Amino acid sequence: MDTIVFSHTDQGEFFCTSPQRLPSQMVATIGVFDGVHGGHRYLIDQLKVEARRLALPAAVITFDVPPVSVVRPNHPFEKLNSNAERAYLLANAGVDLLILLPFDLHLASLTAEEFFDQIITKSLHVHTLLMGYDHHFGRPPKNGASRPDYTEIGKMHRVHVLPQAPLFDEEEGLPYSSSRIRKLLRADKLPLANRLLGYNYTFIGEVVDGLRIGRTLGFPTANIRLDDPHKLIPPLGVYAVWIYLDTQRYGGMLYIGNRPTIAEGLERTIEVNLFDFKGDLYNKSIRVELVAHTRGEARFESYEALARALQQDAEVTRKILATAL
Repeated sequence: MDTIVFSHTDQGEFFCTSPQRLPSQMVATIGVFDGVHGGHRYLIDQLKVEARRLALPAAVITFDVPPVSVVRPNHPFEKLNSNAERAYLLANAGVDLLILLPFDLHLASLTAEEFFDQIITKSLHVHTLLMGYDHHFGRPPKNGASRPDYTEIGKMHRVHVLPQAPLFDEEEGLPYSSSRIRKLLRADKLPLANRLLGYNYTFIGEVVDGLRIGRTLGFPTANIRLDDPHKLIPPLGVYAVWIYLDTQRYGGMLYIGNRPTIAEGLERTIEVNLFDFKGDLYNKSIRVELVAHTRGEARFESYEALARALQQDAEVTRKILATAL
């Protein structure tokens, strides 16, 4: 998958800043694609079918930052994926091109017609545009006016717009959505969130130095600094996880919490213990997949009690991973 990055001049003219050349035409879809969940991949499958039919590349158009961070700058937001994670997932979904647009106040100010004219047609030369059921672009209409008709706007610009129906979760009868998955993760419903994602919720980060107390308890841990400060962090506690280091996979347990047994008022930490691993992890990048939440945050009366709890955690985690994919 090629990634093509766009920028714009002070006059608002969009231009490509990547060395790759844009194709003369493409089949595209557009959205934030946070999570690249089952509903997103269903849309991408339809995109690839149409692209093969027309013998054109399949492209995903998305943004360098979440639109909410620009439109509502004082509103907190959380992401299921960093940009690197999203690109990895889109590449695995079989997308030919990833097109990153600079979402800023200029882009947010464009009407749907201006977005079509300046970006979809003049900049990207889109032949066919698949529209997800819940995606909208262009400045919101004023005074309660109806949303733009993208199909009609597409006809004016000679772009074939194909509205797509949502994919519903068969068990609950609700459409797949990133916001729903965020709510599930916050509500400690990791198994359902993982099922809707189609993969285990994942952290990617660099191993950094910590207090090094875990090794004195028989469970040396690697502190992880995430590669995106807006990454959604699920509830505190201990998790059974898979850890990927280079080409190797290890079982282990992840801790998210404030370490109340050690001291009061410590900042939240994310640290992982790798089973059956010997070596140096500092400054290395690792990927951690959350399989199950085994217990919540707890304060123990002594380091000895904490060590016993960690031993029990390890036994529970090994049993879970023995039956996990």
